[in-house]
Amino acid sequence: MKVVVITRNDDLQKLAQDINNAAWDEANEMSEYDGDALLAYLDRQDTLFAACYNGDSRTTLLGIASGRFEIKPYARERWLYVDEVDVCADHRQKGVGRAIMQKLIALAEEADCEEVWLGTEVDNRPANALYLSLEPDDVASVVGYTYEMQE
Repeated sequence: MKVVVITRNDDLQKLAQDINNAAWDEANEMSEYDGDALLAYLDRQDTLFAACYNGDSRTTLLGIASGRFEIKPYARERWLYVDEVDVCADHRQKGVGRAIMQKLIALAEEADCEEVWLGTEVDNRPANALYLSLEPDDVASVVGYTYEMQE
């Protein structure tokens, strides 16, 4: 398996098609992807999108992740915020999530980040087991709030 960082020079229409045709389930809460939206995302400063494939040929998508590099408003510390890590339902428990996370951590180290931060739901046992197995320096109890805009 190979985790690659996606750039605006990749075939984003094919990637969107691969994502939309992959085996996802309710645990992923996937939205429809399109190449133009991926391009707009990658055009933003300091964004990161990674895809895990079965090998160099990129024939079978195994999982994806997105995030962004941030700078704290004090001391200019860089950190990587991981927004999503999604493993295809038919490839779970095969090391895909671990490979993606190890790649993201390595990218953060290369970018001189002070830390990597991500969150998941308390009841998401598989994700919590994965993140704990990577030996985090801290596990915080966090409450999240969402404010949806009225149409």
